[in-house]
Amino acid sequence: MLKFCYVTDKNFEDIFEVSAKYEQWEYVKHHIFDMVNNYVAVVNEAYLPIPFLVYEDSKVTGYVQVNCNGESYEICKLIVHESEQNKGYGTRILSEMMKWISVRFGRGTVTGTYKASNLAADKLFLNAGFDREVTDGEVTASRKLHCCETALSDSEFEKIPYAAVGEFTAKIREAKKYPESIIGDEKGIHFEKIHGEHARKIIAMELLKTQEGYVMPFVDSLAQSYSDLFEEEITVTYALCHGPNPVGLVEIRYVKGEGFPVFQEKMVYELFRILVDKEYQKKGYGTGAIQLFLDYVKRKPLGDADAVVVSVVEGNEVALKLYERFGFQIIGRDKYEHIALGQDLRIH
Repeated sequence: MLKFCYVTDKNFEDIFEVSAKYEQWEYVKHHIFDMVNNYVAVVNEAYLPIPFLVYEDSKVTGYVQVNCNGESYEICKLIVHESEQNKGYGTRILSEMMKWISVRFGRGTVTGTYKASNLAADKLFLNAGFDREVTDGEVTASRKLHCCETALSDSEFEKIPYAAVGEFTAKIREAKKYPESIIGDEKGIHFEKIHGEHARKIIAMELLKTQEGYVMPFVDSLAQSYSDLFEEEITVTYALCHGPNPVGLVEIRYVKGEGFPVFQEKMVYELFRILVDKEYQKKGYGTGAIQLFLDYVKRKPLGDADAVVVSVVEGNEVALKLYERFGFQIIGRDKYEHIALGQDLRIH
């Protein structure tokens, strides 16, 4: 029996267990980009992403995602792990997804878009009864749902937590995980809610070679923002912008300081991640972002707190000295054994 498990923070790492064959990457992007798109879709209320990891006997065999917008359902990704291909999993997964969509939503149209040269996808959708339309080398496969399509599934589907994107967005607003539109002066250095164009630029950003061992890459960081939406702790992600242009990424956490000496029993604001594209380094954006963060937490927008904290990986002297310039002091090691720095929020 196949088991379809909704992707959250609990199984997020399992998406890396599903890999296409080398020649198939021409037609699909890695699932980490789906997670980026999922985050952007939710915080901009564009559509409801429903990503599933597919297991059989506790082994990950595939990944499938449907995006819901009204009565339109797009199967934007269906991939079977390379070692499990040519065993009928693709046909089974698509068949079970069609049953699930029909039972869960009742009516509407299911579509799938792929390159005309992707013969495997073409065969899969045609065998499932989809009609096809070809435009400029791209196929749009579509099939109407009918209320009578309520055949019992041979698979187990985990219950999805949200039935519509508005419900999802309302929940993260209530949990204080929904980003503000703009923090700071929009003509200068500021934090901004990430929209689609921001995301496309951010995932193309790169770190300096000297930084790669100290911080997570841009695309990984932004993808993890999706899984952060399901955690109990509050993490809010922003594009770091100068005027209309994104120059980096910032993540702010409001958490209990359990991983930080001195502040273990207190609520803290953590500058969890600050990344600046290598093309914009040494131009004051990192400094400006830290100052903006400190100004932002003065008003305690996510709740009361006693301190602000940051962590620095051992050896990252540039970051360490920068934080010390802003009054952060070394307070020991965090739970990951990184250098922990903090300061009393009441001094601001």
